[in-house]
Amino acid sequence: MPVAPQIQPILDAVAAAPPLPADLPLAERRTASNKGLQTSILAFAEPAPEGVTTRDVSITVKEPEPGKITARVYTPAGAAPRGGRPGYVYLHDGAWWHGAVADADAHCAHIAAESGAVVISVEYRLAPEFKFPWPLEDVYAAWIWVQERAFQLGVNADKVAIGGSGAGGNLAAACTIMLRDRRQPTPLAQVLDGAILDLTLSRKSVAENGEGYLLTRADLEHAVQLYLTSPRSERTDPLASPLLTEDLAGLPAALVLTGEYDPLRDEGEEYAKRLAEAGVPVQATRQDGFVHGAGELTALLPQAREHRSTIAAFLRRTLG
Repeated sequence: MPVAPQIQPILDAVAAAPPLPADLPLAERRTASNKGLQTSILAFAEPAPEGVTTRDVSITVKEPEPGKITARVYTPAGAAPRGGRPGYVYLHDGAWWHGAVADADAHCAHIAAESGAVVISVEYRLAPEFKFPWPLEDVYAAWIWVQERAFQLGVNADKVAIGGSGAGGNLAAACTIMLRDRRQPTPLAQVLDGAILDLTLSRKSVAENGEGYLLTRADLEHAVQLYLTSPRSERTDPLASPLLTEDLAGLPAALVLTGEYDPLRDEGEEYAKRLAEAGVPVQATRQDGFVHGAGELTALLPQAREHRSTIAAFLRRTLG
């Protein structure tokens, strides 16, 4: 089917906007990119629901230098079950170099309300100041922190999932592999929403949908160059490109969400297929008419609300 008709005016407005100057300093480029996200996608998201409480917490990280990162905790209304609520560690999009926890406020609050899980949204450090693997190590540290402090968070440590969108989905997938290989407690489930899973950018959908559908091939290449220290050699590192991981056995149940006009469509669908072949329970859903990020357009698209509800239902089912 064609692009959802409600999305086309957004694509037209983005296409008509003047490109950012090539020599624009990083800080200004971040500001412009975040502003563009606010006006093109987040402006059409439903506000956060009432009844979900939020608080910020600090997580200590040690590498490559000591510091702290922030996580925002979303707790749904009502009494918690005995033993604690399920938990969901969430990682925002932004191509590793922009975006923030605040951008996902409404999304995380809705997921908490619909799933009954405590959502912990992690403000991992950004490239290029912190290149691969440091954002991933931040996510790993945050996962261990949640496991160690589950009681204080009101979370049942045995019922925690991980997930994210775009670059956040990349970090979620890579973190599950890292936890398995380091023999740490692994998530009960993973949610990969339009995830970047192959940094070689060699899938057919990158060529087919790499122009005119909000996320471009040039955007992806720019993100890879900022994220990786050695793009030539690190593109095929399995922790940078989870799709290239040789063995996917023993990973948690997965919900893999893709969009028809997303350049990242094929790598997501291939990852779902490979997980299933490795014996991992997988629910794979392609949203017809969607571009990358269209799942956030919940005030504009009924399908976007269905997209969000699919995530919440998967968490309810897999976390109990």
